[in-house]
Amino acid sequence: MRRLAVFSLVVLVVLSGVGPAAIGPSTPVEAQTQPESGADWRQYDADEELDVDASDGLDEAELEAVVSRAMVRVEEVRGVEFDERPPVRVVTREEFRSERADRGGPGEEAAAFRNGKYQALFLVGDDEDATAVQAENMDAAVAGFYEPATGEIVVVSNEAEPRLNELTLAHELVHAYQDQRWGLANYDARTQDGSGGQLGLIEGDAVYVETRYEERCGTDWECVTPGGNSNEDPGEQGPGRPANFGVLILDFLPYDAGPAFVEAVHGAGGWEAVDAVYDDPPRSTEQVVVPERYPDDDPREVSIEDSQSEGWERLDPEGGPDHDRLGMGAITTMFVNPLYDSNGREWVVPADDWFAYEGDEPPPYGMFDYGSEYAAGWDGDRLHVYENGDELGYVWKLAYESPADAETFAGGFDDLLAYWGAERVESDTYVIEEGGYDGAYHVSVENDTVTITHAPDVAALTAVSADARPGTTEGAPGNDGSADGGSGEDAEDLPGLGIAVALAALVAAAYLLVRRR
Repeated sequence: MRRLAVFSLVVLVVLSGVGPAAIGPSTPVEAQTQPESGADWRQYDADEELDVDASDGLDEAELEAVVSRAMVRVEEVRGVEFDERPPVRVVTREEFRSERADRGGPGEEAAAFRNGKYQALFLVGDDEDATAVQAENMDAAVAGFYEPATGEIVVVSNEAEPRLNELTLAHELVHAYQDQRWGLANYDARTQDGSGGQLGLIEGDAVYVETRYEERCGTDWECVTPGGNSNEDPGEQGPGRPANFGVLILDFLPYDAGPAFVEAVHGAGGWEAVDAVYDDPPRSTEQVVVPERYPDDDPREVSIEDSQSEGWERLDPEGGPDHDRLGMGAITTMFVNPLYDSNGREWVVPADDWFAYEGDEPPPYGMFDYGSEYAAGWDGDRLHVYENGDELGYVWKLAYESPADAETFAGGFDDLLAYWGAERVESDTYVIEEGGYDGAYHVSVENDTVTITHAPDVAALTAVSADARPGTTEGAPGNDGSADGGSGEDAEDLPGLGIAVALAALVAAAYLLVRRR
């Protein structure tokens, strides 16, 4: 895969705990293996107490000892053996930001395609740059990553003197093992949904192991945290506030639904069954969110016939792909994102339907339901993005398992448009005048498919797609065209779980995300 395709997923991949080379060459890459000799980390026992002082950082010898013991612990929890010791660095957040900035950015066409994708999901407005938003999220939240190109683990510290978090280290050591055994560069799905499926396994495994590892800290094991040799809450440093909660929700799926998927596989067949999934990883986020769908329920191939005119051109970034499949997780994210907005309108998805746990303390994973009613029955989708000068348009076609499922999505999308201020100007056409998602939207429901076309204004709809003729289809069921529609509970009337609580829960998710790089 060429560089642009690599960078098209670099932010998601780095946030997911593996560096950009995890989305690597399109040709298979052999897993890195080393001879068993020289496994000096096994001179340590998992329950061994180390004479180290982590309160002001670790010197080279102390770091080597902590890494060695952590490797033995991961081997014990995961039931594996490392082939070699990965190099480990601890850097400050400023150093991380500087190194990330040195990676450069995507090409102009790839950046425009990314903007179109996140605009289609109502996550990043047309007055924002999606690449910059993702970079800001990453700068605030990442606590470490594994770089397959070098086999190196980098742990990011918020302290002026870098301090190691052993749980972050354990998570990244799982990635090092994955790379040594299976070669992470081989997992190079090229769509949002396909990548989310693979990361659900890769990150899910790491989070599941990390969770089991943490359960032994303070009981069986002494664990090193940023505050020193203690078993205090390693999250005291706290994450920065993400620039965009909606993008964070989308990127968080592999960490939340992924370990639940791995737990289900492990419960049914142990680590041997989990290992077998690497030979046939999930091909969609649906297969992660709904484990019963794995491995037989693959997404349907959806096609779009291009019919743009009047200067509109379909984006085809160098290295591809020239389309995207967004998937169940992205669809749910689109509908729950209003929970973290504050425009005072009714939510589309009630908070109680989004949070998958009860009580004040979130579980280590499985906090959110990424399979909303509007994504249930999803069977595939395809997105094309078009450009005309500085303007973007798109056609997004979604396939469902039944006409009823398609109608449910269309009704929810009607409510979503209303939430963002749309007025219905025809039975199948809407206009948003301001607020970041400005322009015209044509929604066509045909049997079990829904096709959404977006253009800067109503007149341009048929130039983006000849089929997007206003007033020619019945359109979506839903509100009467006012901006006050919506099926969710009102923010002021929701008992016991208002915006402040919803926001706090996602901050907790951000905190967990920080711990899990």
